[in-house]
Amino acid sequence: MNIEKKLTKILLDLGDRPLTVIGPPGSGKTTIITVLGLMKYVLEGSSITYVTQKSSDVMGGALTTPLIPWKCIRENLFLVLDSYEELSARPGITILASIANRFRTYNNYVKYLRYLAKNPRNVHALWLLERVSLLRDFVTDVDAGNNMDRKVVTNLQGRDIRGGVYLTTALILNSMCHQSINNVLILDDITILPIRDEALLRIIRMTRGITNTWMVLHGIGRLNIEDLNTPTIVTNHSGIAKTHSRYREILNQIQPGEALYIGINEQLKIRIHEIKELRNKLLNKY
Repeated sequence: MNIEKKLTKILLDLGDRPLTVIGPPGSGKTTIITVLGLMKYVLEGSSITYVTQKSSDVMGGALTTPLIPWKCIRENLFLVLDSYEELSARPGITILASIANRFRTYNNYVKYLRYLAKNPRNVHALWLLERVSLLRDFVTDVDAGNNMDRKVVTNLQGRDIRGGVYLTTALILNSMCHQSINNVLILDDITILPIRDEALLRIIRMTRGITNTWMVLHGIGRLNIEDLNTPTIVTNHSGIAKTHSRYREILNQIQPGEALYIGINEQLKIRIHEIKELRNKLLNKY
């Protein structure tokens, strides 16, 4: 079976489910997931929003700044902030974050926080204002959906680590708010950001109930494939997965330069060099 047929079988097996690709740096994870995205674009007309921190990995289309409706953020602001810092110990912050739902525009909420922050004793408002401001370039008051006009676009995340965590979480939440839109969100690589382990697991569990969110993970820490519970591609030498997973015997059969797709109905081995050739072919057609 040639590589295009294998990847088509993976896409059919995936349907609209989330996908996770794990393995160490340089093992071909980005190549695999971008080729799958390009194939989904070609075969199904899906839009692709690809988020990376490496300019060398810009995929096919234009650079863009993703716009996330304030309506989605205001209803989930606590989840966005909690992905970086545990807010359960900050009840004052939690209350202020929940109040965001009352404000119809981002700017009005920021004005409200600025008003509170004028009082030096209101440290919660100042703390929250500083963090909410990190989202100002991505939040829109227009609820126009995530319509990318059936394009392949890349967003280069800024170097602000904390802001990167917030944006990553906000993009996942945006996908949840717009499930009906035929757009794939590809996140590469969110584990280089300091997302808390508890928040990462919560985010992955959240994506199980939505469609079209694909993640690339360099390492999965205390998580394993069973925790992820999504269709997964494991590239060679993913030691954590091989050591702790019930798939250990299968994963140990993966040779250097190979990857294994563990799906719902399929298990397929693929060769990284074949995927690289296909990626170049697709990019030339794009």
